[in-house]
Amino acid sequence: MSRNDGGMQAVLSPFGESVPPQPSPVKPRRTKDIRDAATSIDYSQEPTQYLHNHLRGAAIDGKVTLCRYIAEMLVKGRKERPSLQLYNTLILSNIGYEQGAAWRVAELLDDLEKDGLQPDIGTCHAALKVLSVHVDHLLRNDVLHYMSRRWYQLSEDGAHDVAAGLLREGLFEQGVERLDIMRREGMRIQGWLLDMAVYILCEASEVSEAYRIMRQRVDTGELNLNRGLWLFFLDKASDARHHAATTLAWNAQVNQNFLNPSSGICLNVLATASQAADAVMATDVFTNLSRRGTTFKPIHYELLINTYLSQEEPDIQRALSILTIMALEKVEPTPAETRSLYMYMRDKPGLLPQALSVLHDLHDQGRRVPIAALNLLMECYVDQSNLADALKLYKQIHTFVPISEGAKKTFANIETFNLLLKGCRTVEPPDEHQASFLVSELLALRIKPTALTYDRLILLFVKAGLSSIQRATGMEDPASRTKLQARGTELLDWSFRHFADMRPLGWLPRFGTLEDLSVALAKAGDAHCWDVLQVAEDNADSIDGWVMKGGQVRRNVEKAWATSGGDGRTDQESDAGDDRTGQDEVERHQLDTAVAA
Repeated sequence: MSRNDGGMQAVLSPFGESVPPQPSPVKPRRTKDIRDAATSIDYSQEPTQYLHNHLRGAAIDGKVTLCRYIAEMLVKGRKERPSLQLYNTLILSNIGYEQGAAWRVAELLDDLEKDGLQPDIGTCHAALKVLSVHVDHLLRNDVLHYMSRRWYQLSEDGAHDVAAGLLREGLFEQGVERLDIMRREGMRIQGWLLDMAVYILCEASEVSEAYRIMRQRVDTGELNLNRGLWLFFLDKASDARHHAATTLAWNAQVNQNFLNPSSGICLNVLATASQAADAVMATDVFTNLSRRGTTFKPIHYELLINTYLSQEEPDIQRALSILTIMALEKVEPTPAETRSLYMYMRDKPGLLPQALSVLHDLHDQGRRVPIAALNLLMECYVDQSNLADALKLYKQIHTFVPISEGAKKTFANIETFNLLLKGCRTVEPPDEHQASFLVSELLALRIKPTALTYDRLILLFVKAGLSSIQRATGMEDPASRTKLQARGTELLDWSFRHFADMRPLGWLPRFGTLEDLSVALAKAGDAHCWDVLQVAEDNADSIDGWVMKGGQVRRNVEKAWATSGGDGRTDQESDAGDDRTGQDEVERHQLDTAVAA
């Protein structure tokens, strides 16, 4: 082989003497290690064997340019012929992360063939090692195919390099399959490769495969697994809600006091336990957080409640007891923490007496039963259209007042009354009289109404008014029919008055309430429907859904108005409306005063 035949390009190899440099993706740089070597070591005075030894050391360290510098001196200065040993060393030098590149390996392999040499097993393994860092799927396949044709045996190090390259390239299925082949062939897979596989698979959200690897390592008794790896594995497994993987990491490390995960990871573990109905692990998380003095937030208790309710046999008693623990820890439960209980009990009427009995038992044990727990049961009764039992429970609220707070008539809150007002609307027929009683109770207890209170009063009176008018149409007695029609008109007028009372307070009803109110008034021929519609259109941006559906509401109102024939109130009904200055008027004024206060 001639050193002047252009087998290696001058810019890529030291072997060419007169071939001009070829363009490359990365311009070679004369790095500091070469300058130091050139100034501190006079390679021209060193023996050839020293240069070969130094070349191999520099290749292992991934010093590409230094290796080329020494190789050029051997070829040009010492007149050595290019050999497989030199090529293998130059290929291996590309293992460095910063200076190495897969395209250089491909160029060197081409130059090797042009120089009349055939890659040996050392060449192939050097290339595979570089490709484990600088991935190139096609080149790797070419090398493996060449080895297969030449009956070259892949060494254990080579198998590690192939698996690492596949994983780094994102070919997870092939990478894991390669690990399985190595295990079946009895190879001892080094820890660094398994660690890397777990890191890469977890980062790619392939937690199940990462768990399989970690499970095998634990089962085979592998000791001293990296703590950082365990923490990363626990973080990713709990974030993915992978119960088996989370349990493995938690039991192997946290329960053994080897790891102390962050509060965020603990919250993810708790969410995983909740999803899998693992009450043991959920309790362990609470114990771990308690030891470090963590201040529990509502989300922690909510997840613990979900855990007990997700079990094969839901534990209502424990779930309800969590609400009393929250009260004990001065974390007042809200409707958000009772949603899972509500979803479970709302369609099980037979379960509500049992739940009430549990709350009585907890109260007898000295536990503070929060109003949210009682509101939960009332909400379930209302959802089942069982207003009678909801009111019965309301009248028992005073029996749950903590002894430390002394004698109280009740400790109901505005949520209690809003639920009961909803119950008055959902029963058939709507019970406006009971609603009036509840408003009187609310005022007597000096509880401040909310926008939802007005909203539900509007819906209640709309439904009650339409119900009265509908029943009047089926009556044969003119006097009774006129009386019912007058009552229906009166109730609709009251619904509009509650709407009008909301405006000075800066409140607006919800989209559905505005639609129901305006259409109902239009059906009754009440011109106030246009007032409601105008207010809604003026505040379209503040009402969810009005921009998209407001046009349809207007069309519905116009259609209802055309059907009713305009202002359809009779003289008797108008007189009845003018005389509505009794108890209802007083209560409405008191309701507005309570809000203003």
